Amino acid sequence: MNKFLTAIVAAIFASAMSFNAAAAETKAEAKAEAKEAKAEAKAKKKEAEAQYIAAKKKADDDFKAAQAKCEKLKGNEKKACEKDAKAAKDKALADAKAAKEKGEAEAKASKEKAQADAKAEKADKK
Repeated sequence: MNKFLTAIVAAIFASAMSFNAAAAETKAEAKAEAKEAKAEAKAKKKEAEAQYIAAKKKADDDFKAAQAKCEKLKGNEKKACEKDAKAAKDKALADAKAAKEKGEAEAKASKEKAQADAKAEKADKK
């Protein structure tokens, strides 16, 4: 009888240990996935910022080129040219800002989805 109880206790202990090991592995996997998602989101955000800076520089360069063309004109044509150049620059900057915000929002959504998936996977493995 004593051997039987010892065997049962040993089996329960081994089962508990394997469950704890699986839970620890699940936690580690979820943590690694969350860390990876965070790094990916950070990279996407950085890319969106770099694209914004490039678009902003292009808008400034295009504006300067348009201004140079406007300098050759006189009177109302010059005023209209300068107005058009400013409007084109403002539109380009607004588009760049919108693209940046969209990229940042996508990065945030991607990060949140990965974290939710990791939590769901962790819950499924329990």
